[in-house]
Amino acid sequence: MSDLTKTELLEKLLKLLQTDRDLNFLLSIHEDDLTTLLVALRERIENMK
Repeated sequence: MSDLTKTELLEKLLKLLQTDRDLNFLLSIHEDDLTTLLVALRERIENMK
């Protein structure tokens, strides 16, 4: 996942969260932190199933 751009990571987060909210502020954080957030959210959602 490290080869995704920040914009692609944000798009995946929006899809995962199923939201239309403006989360562009996330583009201001470091790409590694954005990747970590995406992975953590995906793990959490998968564990809820």
